[in-house]
Amino acid sequence: MNARNRLPNVTRHSLEALLVEGRMPLDAALQLAHALVRAVEDHHATGQAIGPFDTTSISVDVLGHALIKPSLRAEAAAPELGVGGVPDLLSDLYSLGAVFYRLFSGLTPADAVKRAGGHLAPPSRFNPTVDDALDGLVLTLLDADPMERPYRLAQVDGQLLAICGEMGLEPSTQAVSTWVAAHRPAPFVAPAPVVPVVAKVEAPVRRAAPAIQWKLEDDEEEVAESVDAAWEGPVRLDVWAAASAGVVALGVMLIALM
Repeated sequence: MNARNRLPNVTRHSLEALLVEGRMPLDAALQLAHALVRAVEDHHATGQAIGPFDTTSISVDVLGHALIKPSLRAEAAAPELGVGGVPDLLSDLYSLGAVFYRLFSGLTPADAVKRAGGHLAPPSRFNPTVDDALDGLVLTLLDADPMERPYRLAQVDGQLLAICGEMGLEPSTQAVSTWVAAHRPAPFVAPAPVVPVVAKVEAPVRRAAPAIQWKLEDDEEEVAESVDAAWEGPVRLDVWAAASAGVVALGVMLIALM
């Protein structure tokens, strides 16, 4: 990782996402290339190679600082890694050259080969503002033979600084910062939560129960009155008649026994 530029509270953006609209202006691309060399240098200071990397595994913040991580894409790997080679500085320089090609031409080396009819044309073929010195540096980094590539990062950095000097550019990050600020993706804004509308349910009016109770009470009174009326009617007279007949019969029996 790029220890020098590790800023935990700064938002980083994928270089691939930033390059969606095309290549960077030459001054910003040169300054970012210088920052990438420093990032590779910081990583190798830990004694380890980065491994294959490309624009999808590089992030840049609005301050112009770069962070490089390994990529899982096979096309980012140097040719020697495909035949059992071990990642080292020279294979990392090949990946750096592929990123440089994208920065200065607007195309990946694979896309450039397709457009140029099967061979890798210099970046100036697709970007006239690139000079011969920059063409030579990028193509040397992308040489299939690792022994033909620069063997020190200082060589790459020295050539970049010389090209910047010829263009009157200083190795700062201001142009990169301006470009990143203009091309960074818009921040995601979560939609407002939808609050469900709950219909107001009124409590049921329980006014029928007392009326029913009163009706029951009225019915009970009517039944009681009916029973009383029944006792006061013929049924009640029959009872008294039977009782009187019983008394008379009892009196007759007593007279007979005497």
